[in-house]
Amino acid sequence: MIHHTFPLAVLQPGDAGTVVDVGGEGAFRRRLLDMGFIKGAPVRVIKHAPLMSPIEYCVGGTHVTLRRKEAMHIVVEKRPVCEPVNGQICKRGRRLGLRRGKGRGWWRRGTSR
Repeated sequence: MIHHTFPLAVLQPGDAGTVVDVGGEGAFRRRLLDMGFIKGAPVRVIKHAPLMSPIEYCVGGTHVTLRRKEAMHIVVEKRPVCEPVNGQICKRGRRLGLRRGKGRGWWRRGTSR
């Protein structure tokens, strides 16, 4: 299997990947590692600012915003995002299923009326 690696800044909103390498030097590299961009960490692009910088990412359940030139130092392997289930779109990396009930919302589960 051929693995394609890209700079993190190249991914579009909704794309996901796995961190392969973190570049940079000194305190800058240490800062990226401290934010959670470690080898093997899953990362997802949330959204771009109107001028494409900064970019919001979700890494390890934490939302992080980086400038485009900072994100160019992080190399990721692109992976597929979870597919829609029952016509619903995957949000925050979780698969969503249909919620069925007798007029009760999912937030009222276990309560009596």
